[in-house]
Order: sequence, then structure tokens, then C-alpha cells
Amino acid sequence: MNTTPLPEDRLSGADISAIHAALFEQLVSGHGQMALTFLGKIPDPNGDILTEPDLVAAKIFIDQLEMLQVKTRGNLGPKESALLAETLRVTQEAFAELFDAQNSAMD
Repeated sequence: MNTTPLPEDRLSGADISAIHAALFEQLVSGHGQMALTFLGKIPDPNGDILTEPDLVAAKIFIDQLEMLQVKTRGNLGPKESALLAETLRVTQEAFAELFDAQNSAMD
């Protein structure tokens, strides 16, 4: 039997602000993980690393993170802002690295 508490259980009794903060963190982290998965940097849920990275799929998640940053500017706490900025930095760098490597291989 799994005894790991569900995120909902962990937030039981929390105020709406804490719940929104947890959901925002989950959203940003999930998008970052998906981008890195499509870039072949981290394993997928089955534990496999993509042998053929998908730049288009990764870019969709990165673009959505950028949109969140623009649309939430001035409305995030310091921790949320830092998480979003760091997630964007890591995913954009990984994307640029793979993009450059693929373009160099074509030369």
C-alpha cells in the first residue's frame, strides 16, 4: 500500500493562497520537466531517455513558460518568480545547446 501523501492531502486545511502557490510550482516544474524530457535531458515517466529529441514539442513548453512569465509579471512572489526564471533559464539553455548541436551536425 502506498503511504506517500497526495499533494491534496499535504495542503489539507491550507488557505487558497498556499494552494495556488503549490499549483503554480507544480505547473512550472511540470512544464520544465516536459521540455527537458523532449530535449532528451531527463528520462520520460517510463525511465527512458529520448534518442530522437523533439525540438518542436520542447519549444511549445518553453514558449508557454515564457508566456506565464509575461502574463504574471508583477503578480508573483519572490519564490515563484525565481522558480519561473530558473526553469526558463535551464530549459532555454538546453534547447539552445541541442539546436546548435543539430545545426553543427548539418554543416
